[in-house]
Amino acid sequence: MKSIYFLGLGALGTKYAANFYEYNPEIVSVIVDEERKNRYEKSRIFVNDKAYDFNYVTKIKDNNYPDYIFLVVKSSHLQQAIEDMKPFVGENTMIVSLMNGISSERVLADHFGWDRVVNAVAYMDAVKVDNRVTFSSIGKIIFGKMDSINHDKLVDLHELMNVAEIPNQLSDDIQKAQWAKYLVNVVGNQLTFLLEFPYGQFRTNQHLEILMDMISNEVLAVGNAHGVAIGQEEVDRMKSTMKIVDEFGKTSMLQDREAKRYSEVDEFAGEIISLGKQYNIPTPYNEFIYNMVKSIEETY
Repeated sequence: MKSIYFLGLGALGTKYAANFYEYNPEIVSVIVDEERKNRYEKSRIFVNDKAYDFNYVTKIKDNNYPDYIFLVVKSSHLQQAIEDMKPFVGENTMIVSLMNGISSERVLADHFGWDRVVNAVAYMDAVKVDNRVTFSSIGKIIFGKMDSINHDKLVDLHELMNVAEIPNQLSDDIQKAQWAKYLVNVVGNQLTFLLEFPYGQFRTNQHLEILMDMISNEVLAVGNAHGVAIGQEEVDRMKSTMKIVDEFGKTSMLQDREAKRYSEVDEFAGEIISLGKQYNIPTPYNEFIYNMVKSIEETY
């Protein structure tokens, strides 16, 4: 029996922890500190109004290391998450990063080695308010390897998600898949933060579509210079996706603004600006967004 640990119970982590829990509650655990353990056990966690009593763990018992750790935290929390995760990573533990952006796996590999890190992206429309998560679409996890991971282990993960009825795809070009999701983050997340729009605006707002094209062009130029073959096909797919998700749903960055939490703008616009400078590509729209978001966050 495979064991799956989660580190991070935001909207995304909670949703997929609940999916695995529905398949078999005995295989799912959540890494927490004592304060969170007490809080979660007292208030409980709800997904679409159903309560979930996860197994909360603060340390490894009897050297029973998990087969998989799903890491689902914000980029600003990555370094702390690595320290929290170290005691739980055994010789055969695979780390699946569902974090936004394009850099978390590289940082994880620096600490744990590429043979333990699975590159992955997730699409879904979950919203979390306090201890309650709601969603309309189960979403999809796309994953693959960048380096030396044994392919059979990826097949095992694919089969495990299949039996847990989690839509997934084992990709042979995971870097392109990650940049396709990154495009959604840099364009969609950041615009909804600034404009305070739910997904529904992407269906009909023509001015919003013009803004999407402006920002997309910068992401494509930087991605291509970085060696990733993304183009108009990925832009069109992004636009189609944004139009079919729950119209009242909100991106993670908009949820951050409403809760007065610091966003992942450094991982989104900040990374595009940095790579743009590296490849001598102008990124004025992302520079504008970056400073607008930082200006708003400074008022917190």
